[in-house]
Amino acid sequence: MTLHRSSLATMTQATYRYVEESDLDTQSVFGTAGIDINQIFDANARIPTHSISRMWQTLVHRTGNPTLIYDVVKYIEPSILHTMGHAWITSATLLEALQRFVRYHRMLSTNFHVSLERAQGTWQLVGNPIDPGDSQLGDGIIAFTLQMCRYSYGDDLCPLNVSVTRLEPRDAVPMQEFFGCDIEYGALENVMIFSTTDLQRRLRSANAAVSMAMEKVIQDYLAQYDASDVVTQARKVVAEWLVHGEPSKQDVADELNLSARTLQRRLEEQGSSLKEIIDETRKELALSYLDQGHYSIKEVAFNLGFTDPSNFSRAFKRWTGQTPKQYKKAH
Repeated sequence: MTLHRSSLATMTQATYRYVEESDLDTQSVFGTAGIDINQIFDANARIPTHSISRMWQTLVHRTGNPTLIYDVVKYIEPSILHTMGHAWITSATLLEALQRFVRYHRMLSTNFHVSLERAQGTWQLVGNPIDPGDSQLGDGIIAFTLQMCRYSYGDDLCPLNVSVTRLEPRDAVPMQEFFGCDIEYGALENVMIFSTTDLQRRLRSANAAVSMAMEKVIQDYLAQYDASDVVTQARKVVAEWLVHGEPSKQDVADELNLSARTLQRRLEEQGSSLKEIIDETRKELALSYLDQGHYSIKEVAFNLGFTDPSNFSRAFKRWTGQTPKQYKKAH
């Protein structure tokens, strides 16, 4: 399924530097993925998720290194993260920085979810790609987060424990050396657990005035991004309509003050369609409802606009490989 998701183009600068220093052909690597190298240095450009996925597939194939993401993230610097980087390093503590990351991670990429939760005197960061099959992105989320934490805190920072959805690679040494703690492979989610003491230690680069100013710029950026993104607008309409049934193209177009033909054209320009948006929105809402625990499978089905719970069960198995009942039992 082609989904309209994207990442900040400048984040790819870390990969560019890695490719250059590895004596690989930068033009070939990025060209194969359909990425214009000039775009990488445009602070306002965004790169579609499918292009980034192709870039990683190309790199893994050419290097034969399935854990190269742990080398690439070492080239991450705040300056390539737009205002998010400055907001991060001027936060008062790592906890504050991570909370900002959770609130505004969509500026960096719209292809993953991230949350931060308190658990038994520690904090756990959970980061998962929207597409559960994207193991490179799963690794990338937690590797990127830890690298940024170390940039602010110091290289000696280590999580208490790490869980990853990927299977243990043949050579796990790079991952073990990177995290510096026990790693659980084949987990249900990508999770890093941090000491509360580490997250609450004041950062030397803390500057409340700068971090607040950067946060305002991030908010303005996301507001403009959402306003120009017809896919995001259509998803909001679909999410509101589903409880009453599946909306038609005309229903969504009317809500967005567009003609049905214009809506279809603009969705196609962004590599999407109403059918894909409805399917993806149903999937995300289904996972959210079932995770909450107090909805029955029948209630979830009707909330998502399915007239027959069996149709919902078939769709859910297509999305996740599990039936709703199996998913509820595992969670």
